[in-house]
Amino acid sequence: MSRRKKQQKIKEIYTQVIPVASCSDETQVRRLMHLCGIPRALTYNLLGSLQGWGLDWRKADPIVRTQLSPTDIGLPGKLWEWSVNDAMKAILAQQEAAKTFIIRAIYRRTLDEEKRSKLLCLMHNDPTSAPWLHRVFRNQYQRGHTFGSNQIVYQGGGYTCKRLTRNTVKLEVQGLEKGKRITLKLKCRHIISGQIRLICNQDDKLSIHCTRKRTLTLPTLQVDQEIGIDKGYTEAFYTSNGDSIADGLGHLMTEKTKRITRTNRNRYRLRSHAKNNPEKSAAILKNNLGHKVKSRKLRKEKATIQNFIRKDLRLLITSPIRIFAEDLTSPIIGKQQAKPINRKLNQWMKGELQASIEKIALETGSTVSVVNPAYTSQMCSRTGTLLGQRDGDRFICYTGDVIQADKNAALNILHRGGDREITLWMKYAEVRTILLMRTVRYLASIGKSVTEALDLGWLSPKFRAQALQLEVEYHLAGC
Repeated sequence: MSRRKKQQKIKEIYTQVIPVASCSDETQVRRLMHLCGIPRALTYNLLGSLQGWGLDWRKADPIVRTQLSPTDIGLPGKLWEWSVNDAMKAILAQQEAAKTFIIRAIYRRTLDEEKRSKLLCLMHNDPTSAPWLHRVFRNQYQRGHTFGSNQIVYQGGGYTCKRLTRNTVKLEVQGLEKGKRITLKLKCRHIISGQIRLICNQDDKLSIHCTRKRTLTLPTLQVDQEIGIDKGYTEAFYTSNGDSIADGLGHLMTEKTKRITRTNRNRYRLRSHAKNNPEKSAAILKNNLGHKVKSRKLRKEKATIQNFIRKDLRLLITSPIRIFAEDLTSPIIGKQQAKPINRKLNQWMKGELQASIEKIALETGSTVSVVNPAYTSQMCSRTGTLLGQRDGDRFICYTGDVIQADKNAALNILHRGGDREITLWMKYAEVRTILLMRTVRYLASIGKSVTEALDLGWLSPKFRAQALQLEVEYHLAGC
């Protein structure tokens, strides 16, 4: 008799985009979008910096109305209030994202719990009072602005929704005149509720954005397998088991980058030609320098790459496992690359890689843990030291053994998941010191010195000074 698998049901919230089939007064809709952009821009100008730090979004509307009132521009009061509240919520989301990096910087700066608590308190209440915290605050949280005037936010009291047929519904939304509503016909099978957003997209078409819930059934099996995943460019991922996921991603990314570069160069030539020929400039700007086709191609390419990545992930991850991945949220600084390489890296969808992992993990009941990525590609996974060299797709150990470089990095990421000494928020210089000390200890255990390792080519010359200093400290300590 087979035993049935236990299952767990969870609710997932997602955004649904519903196209508008017809609109009774599109001119009035576009007028409303323009007017709603005014309080949104004003909210960002007044509260998009220090003045709005930690402010309750419910208190934003009275502050904005001191500068301008809805009657001054002819916008209904509720539409004004909903626009201000929505803009303030977006500002608060940016603040929470900045706090993540500020907290990380605080924990890196000091190990003293009392100093950390003081800095954390100042971050929430007065982030500009301490000079160091002020610099970090200004670096991570920059003043925001918005120039968007292509959307209207409606709460439940601003519209009514009725079913017409099985596949269409009628949505009546508030307009400029009291008691007169704008009728929208939607291609939709369900009655809309909650907050909605009427948006004019880049193709100059209207659509409704609303949130919905769906039930996901997840297995509650015990997670007994762990893998490390290395994010790459030529392939999306390489696992510690030696599996390559979405092999050929680099070719798609390169072709996309080349097409964008070629298109932009041609557009620059046309723009220059339009300036030199006033008679043809209007026709060129209208027919050749628009954004509809350009945006449509870019969305299609992004969707193709996303499906390419997630298809291979679903084939590999079919049961609950624990996944360890690199934390690549921080930008790589201090690296000067050639322009073609910079173009490719700018188009590299590392955010999509992480989103794909989290999506598949949610579907299969797996867990995702991010680790510190410092020196994971320069370590030897067999010894846990910096002995060895990476040469393209190969990692050559000090013993002469060759390991696939991406598999070596994935194994290091897997081991890093259980490393209590190297934490996620640790600076790369601190990680380097720990790894070099481990290297010195390992060399001493096999009867070798740092000088011999450098002469034999086991250790990179860039670690020479610090490795020699740590070796002296190691022997002075009587080890």
